[in-house]
Amino acid sequence: MKKTVFVTLFITTHIGFFFLHIHKQMQFIKESFTKQTYEQTLSKIEHQKEARLNKLYVLQNKQDVQTYATTTLALKPVRMAQLHRLNDEQS
Repeated sequence: MKKTVFVTLFITTHIGFFFLHIHKQMQFIKESFTKQTYEQTLSKIEHQKEARLNKLYVLQNKQDVQTYATTTLALKPVRMAQLHRLNDEQS
């Protein structure tokens, strides 16, 4: 009788370990997929960051700002005769 109990317990334990191993592999695959989606999101955000930095550098270009001011906003350049100096007594 002890032999049958031992064989039954041995087979049940091995089947349990087999299912635990399958569960571990499924968890590993699930976490690998989650990691992959996070890495894709990170690369997408980094690409957007680079694009926005490039756009910022283009917008900070003085020639483009001056062209936008003169054409779109219809502003005229300031002449030196239009500038006035304020003395300390006037302020």
